[in-house]
Amino acid sequence: MSPPATPDPDLQRALSDPGFTPGRRHFAAVLDLLATAGEPAELAERALRRAGAAALPAAIERAEGAAPALRAPLTRLIGKLMAAAPIEPEAAERARDYLLARLRDDDRRTRRMAAVALGKPAAAEAGRSTVEAALAEAARGERSPDVRRALIDALGKVGGDAALGVLAELGGDEEVAGARSRAELLARRTLSRGEPSAIAGDRAPERPVRVAVRCRRGLEAILAEELAALDRGAPGGALVPEIRSDPCGGTRVEVTLSGRLDVLFGARTMLSFALPLPLRKLAEGGDVAAAVAERLLSREARDALRRFTVGAIRYRIDWARGGKRRAAVFRIATAVEAEAPELVNDPTQSTWDVVVYESEDRVRVELAPRLPDPRFTYRRGDVPAASHPTIAAALARIAGARGDDVVWDPFVGSGLELCERALLGPYRRLVGSDRDPRALQVARENLDAAGARGAELLQRDACGPPPPGDAPTLILTNPPLGRRVERTGDLDATLDRFVEGAARALAPGGRLVWISPFPERTEAIARRSGLRPELLQRVDMGGFDAQIQSFHKQAARQHASGDRGDLWRGDGGGRALPGHRGRGAQQAEPRGEQHRPARQEERHGHRDDDPKPPRAVGRRHLADKTAAVGPPEGRRHRRG
Repeated sequence: MSPPATPDPDLQRALSDPGFTPGRRHFAAVLDLLATAGEPAELAERALRRAGAAALPAAIERAEGAAPALRAPLTRLIGKLMAAAPIEPEAAERARDYLLARLRDDDRRTRRMAAVALGKPAAAEAGRSTVEAALAEAARGERSPDVRRALIDALGKVGGDAALGVLAELGGDEEVAGARSRAELLARRTLSRGEPSAIAGDRAPERPVRVAVRCRRGLEAILAEELAALDRGAPGGALVPEIRSDPCGGTRVEVTLSGRLDVLFGARTMLSFALPLPLRKLAEGGDVAAAVAERLLSREARDALRRFTVGAIRYRIDWARGGKRRAAVFRIATAVEAEAPELVNDPTQSTWDVVVYESEDRVRVELAPRLPDPRFTYRRGDVPAASHPTIAAALARIAGARGDDVVWDPFVGSGLELCERALLGPYRRLVGSDRDPRALQVARENLDAAGARGAELLQRDACGPPPPGDAPTLILTNPPLGRRVERTGDLDATLDRFVEGAARALAPGGRLVWISPFPERTEAIARRSGLRPELLQRVDMGGFDAQIQSFHKQAARQHASGDRGDLWRGDGGGRALPGHRGRGAQQAEPRGEQHRPARQEERHGHRDDDPKPPRAVGRRHLADKTAAVGPPEGRRHRRG
């Protein structure tokens, strides 16, 4: 075979650009690069995968007459394109038929790639019984151990009665036997999917249960306050939250729940909630998988799973530290199935997340129900670096609701802060502004969906003059921050000008509640501009920390005070306010489901690995982390 032609240098440069997507005129040259070794082949495959379904016909046509060196990588590519891109039924059938034919290919690598591709859901959906029969026939006659393992894995994923029958027949060495056991487990899982499964959020526990509620690091005090205000969760009135922290379970707010499960969605700053099982000690070198299986098989776990599940009980293992740890998951699933076959490990169609937290000598297991989250259904659109909805809810709650409020968000983005403020309580006027007309369009959709009556949107710079009309009594905003936004050298100067302008724009007695990436700098400017800090709280923004800052502009009749050295700070400095007794437990990121720890970055950018929460500041000052939050009445928080 002659070596492939040297690719066009312009094409090589284009393939190095992650934003380049090849068109039809590029497909032939890019497909040929798959036969090369190293980086050119990798870049070519990535580019073709970005092209998606458009590249599939060209890949199949090229593969049908290709030499083995190119046929194997093309077969892998066809499987990946079929799995990742929505494709027309006719194209899916053609791709499936190509893969089925490759099960009889002379080239071992090509047969293995075809088996792997046929184990993907997209291939099975293109004709499950046909795929199952072809895999079974190929597995019976295959002599190559690595191809046979791939066929066994694919049979397990396709998972019909015929697959189970073939798997029971197959012999082989110890490694093949292990693959067969795993495949049989997968096949039984697939067969069980005929029975529906759901969480009954409207059910109450048979007896009071402990619930661990989690949020963005830094919002624990606000979450505890929200939970304390929920008066439907326990027969005796409000829930009694406690902020707890330990090396194994991290920081969370715990409550004892007697009422229905879905009452917890009343807490808008919550990320997730779960039912913790009793802590399990782990000897040095102990088997974590065995400990997790033992917790799942405990009476407490089975009672909770049966009480709140309608239909089949399906679960997935979620490691709080991240990672898939497939071998450990398989050992857990095998041990659980042997004793309780009604508990099915099914990561793609689970109704429960079994979240595993670990320390040196402890294992903590929590059962997190996958309930539809009703809180943020107004999110019809998004913009880069938009606020996380629980952060927006926290800002609105800190600001409070006054019926005479004129609210202005000068960095309105997707409008979540204004949506949350509108849902919190009455206001006189709601105004958002942004330089980007596309952001204003998204904000309009979200505000309308949230029922934000009379909300106004203006195209203007945040550092410019305020909206015409009465001066704002509340400036509520979260400027675009983070890695998704280019941090230019003058960002700090821009935010300096914003704080100075906000101080001038606010009506006497007004408030500025926002998030600052340069907290010391913006606090100093706010003080010099006549604003008095009331709350300074460090918070996890999903990959970096910033500070929630709440400032108050004194009324004209009040004498402006100097620097207050008695303010509590999130970094631990300062002294308590004279006579301030703290606030109980305040001491110490929709997509259809409540948010879960190991996929928090994926869904909401949160995983709390820090056992010590940042301390709340000002009126939210910290004391004993296990103290209970009292009822909200009589607290010194402005509610309007």
